[in-house]
Amino acid sequence: MVIGSIVRSMHIAVPSGARGIVMRILGDMAMVTWYAGEPGESAELNTEPFFLEDLIDTGEQIRPASAQVH
Repeated sequence: MVIGSIVRSMHIAVPSGARGIVMRILGDMAMVTWYAGEPGESAELNTEPFFLEDLIDTGEQIRPASAQVH
C-alpha cells in the first residue's frame, strides 16, 4: 500500500460501499479520504486516520494532488 492506493474497509466507522484514497502513511497508520463510492465520482465523506491492518487494498492507484510525500 502506497500513497494514492484506493482502499476499502470493513471497519465499523466506514460506510458500506465507501472507497478511500490513502493520502499519507505514518508508520502503521494511514490518513484516508473516504468517498461514498468511487473516488472522484461520488461525494467526499471525510478524512480520517486508520490502521493499515484495517484497510483492504483494491490494487488500484490514483495520484491525489493534495497527497503529502515524505
